[in-house]
Amino acid sequence: MIPIKKLSDLSDNELHRLFNRMAEGFSAAMFKTVIPIVDDVRKNGDRAVIKYTKKFDGVRLDSLTASPEEIESGRRNVPDDLYGAFLEAKRNIEEFHRLQMRGNILHKREDGTLLGVLHQPIENAAVYVPGGTASYPSSVLMGTIPAQIAGVENITLVTPPAKNGLLPDVVCAVCAMLGVSAVIKSGGAQGIAAAGFGTGSIAKADIIVGPGNIYVSAAKAYLYSLGAVQIDGIAGPSEVLVIADVRANPKWVAWDLLSQAEHDEMSTAILVTTSKDLALAVADEIARDIDSGSGRHDIKKASIEKNGLILIADSIGEAIDFSNRYGPEHMEFMVHNPMDYLPRIKNVGSLFLGDYAPVAVGDYYSGTNHILPTGGAARFSSGTSVDTFMRRTTYQMLSAEALSKARDAVNAMSRAEGFQDKHGGSVNVRFEE
Repeated sequence: MIPIKKLSDLSDNELHRLFNRMAEGFSAAMFKTVIPIVDDVRKNGDRAVIKYTKKFDGVRLDSLTASPEEIESGRRNVPDDLYGAFLEAKRNIEEFHRLQMRGNILHKREDGTLLGVLHQPIENAAVYVPGGTASYPSSVLMGTIPAQIAGVENITLVTPPAKNGLLPDVVCAVCAMLGVSAVIKSGGAQGIAAAGFGTGSIAKADIIVGPGNIYVSAAKAYLYSLGAVQIDGIAGPSEVLVIADVRANPKWVAWDLLSQAEHDEMSTAILVTTSKDLALAVADEIARDIDSGSGRHDIKKASIEKNGLILIADSIGEAIDFSNRYGPEHMEFMVHNPMDYLPRIKNVGSLFLGDYAPVAVGDYYSGTNHILPTGGAARFSSGTSVDTFMRRTTYQMLSAEALSKARDAVNAMSRAEGFQDKHGGSVNVRFEE
């Protein structure tokens, strides 16, 4: 069911595929599909978004945005215990994200030069929340809360409607909980374009965050290339890499792998272990679960068969080195004394240490963010945070004495670059009688 291989036996081609997996998800054909949709929305606004929502989602919308009555009605339909669970998660996420706020910087030199940094919120943000095969109210929390803490003034949710044209009740409930009133009921490239350009009924966003399918990712990438918006990154399929030693519980490891596999047929679940016995036991647990037909059986089966993998490493150090090159979205580190290894672990979207930190607790409840870099992007980017919604502005103020001190250096440097006339001149003119 799931292949077991020796890590050191992987070929260069196999390693290349693992380390460059994001590139395989994109194609020229995909952009050929997305670009005309985005351009149509830019030109025709609401009318184009309604057209594509009918075409792709099978929903004819009278209004692109959810009414306050629809949001409140959905909230009333959610049981109190479920609402309470999301409320607890909200408090945890807020608590952790408040710690991420940065202070401004002011530095003064003896010559009177003032240098500083201002951290200010982006004014308008859009949060994409996927729909389709599942509902993701947790993504409403993960995208909206850091934006609110950053101080974003206008937050718009973008999410596909259900087949009845309404938002899922639990999404409405979380919107009501957070005070989100602007909700675009359209997904895919057309929903992203509506937020990126603005339409007759939708305000333009300056940043769009949140995961989605390849068409959502392509639309975000295209809008960014046009200079229309900032984006958090390009989202690929969900993925987990588990590193476990001989003492790990094989059933726990198997279920953690399967919890990622049940997301989507393209999801990736990989175990790296120093124990052949654990590898075999985990493989048996996975096969037993798949054979039972439980849960999202077809999705789990397809994901494990396409992208599942168990690797046997000679040491925990070798396993960590592999993870650092792989750059997983989620990494579970189920070994003895996991904190001892923390300085060696790099390039992880979100790290789950020990036997009692499954990815699911971070996805929903603990307080960290689940909007994370995928496909190896953890090697150069980070998950969504308060920083995502902040602009950083540097400033300076110089005294006459300070500018005089800089004069010779600026003249020499501007002369070297061929800009002496006005670059150097703009300094010199201030000292003419």
